[in-house]
Amino acid sequence: MSHFIGNSGVDPVRSFADVVYQETGVMLDPVPDGKIHRFDCPDGKKGNKAGWYALYLDHRPGGVVGNWRTGNTRTWRYDQKSPLGSVERSAMRSSVEAGNRERAKDRTLGYLRAAWKAKCIWKRAGLATTAHPYLQKKNIPALCLRQIGDRLLIPLRTVAGDMVNLQQIYPDGTKRFLRGGQLSEAFALFGRELPMKGNLYICEGWATAATIAGTLRVPVVAAMTAGNLTKVANAIRVFHPALNFVIAADDDHATHGNPGMTQAAEAARKVSGVMTWPTTCRQEGCTCTDFNDVANCRRAP
Repeated sequence: MSHFIGNSGVDPVRSFADVVYQETGVMLDPVPDGKIHRFDCPDGKKGNKAGWYALYLDHRPGGVVGNWRTGNTRTWRYDQKSPLGSVERSAMRSSVEAGNRERAKDRTLGYLRAAWKAKCIWKRAGLATTAHPYLQKKNIPALCLRQIGDRLLIPLRTVAGDMVNLQQIYPDGTKRFLRGGQLSEAFALFGRELPMKGNLYICEGWATAATIAGTLRVPVVAAMTAGNLTKVANAIRVFHPALNFVIAADDDHATHGNPGMTQAAEAARKVSGVMTWPTTCRQEGCTCTDFNDVANCRRAP
């Protein structure tokens, strides 16, 4: 948490508005009532309400501004000559805590709404077929999937089996999760159920999971993002402590820092698992990054 010191003699509301702009890129007229106020941040969708602030105008004006998308919080005080007293520090702390509670409430409500929507969509959908362009492109089966209109549906569940989100894939390959839905610790399982012992492969995307499962004839879990690999493995371990984890990495060789390999290595380390990755040709123009890419590349004439 950083502190901004205002200049005496300047309108404190305007001074705080400048801080909000510096922190979030948003110009607004702050309401100095000491309450949490929310606003859209420009790095998100319309209606994201990720920005928030609280401004006090008593004998020692002060305020807090934050961005829930980035986790950044910044406090501000108008009087640069005297340090914050216990009352001011308590007020700032209370504002941050109130903001965090509101964020947690919003997240929980978002999870509940998305889970309800996911179940409704899933119930109305029919079985997917390999005629879907995405499945044809990836050369993978339609097992475990459903389809509604032109949207392919991949169910995301918790380790307890509760459906909490859907990944929707359109014919052009565009992928979307349900807005506000849970992703952390949620996963898509290629297979009937999680094994109780032996090896469990965990990868990023569904096409990769389908390719590994089809080759090895084992259940595979798709964590959907590299950053979710460790979270999914840890969540599964609580219910299935006898499992051995094999983290199947994406090789993002064309991306700075190779996040696929880096995150997979970290996940394998944290869950005492092993890591495997595809052998890509690495030639100029090579776009292969995962096991499905490599499998289809080798099928090409």
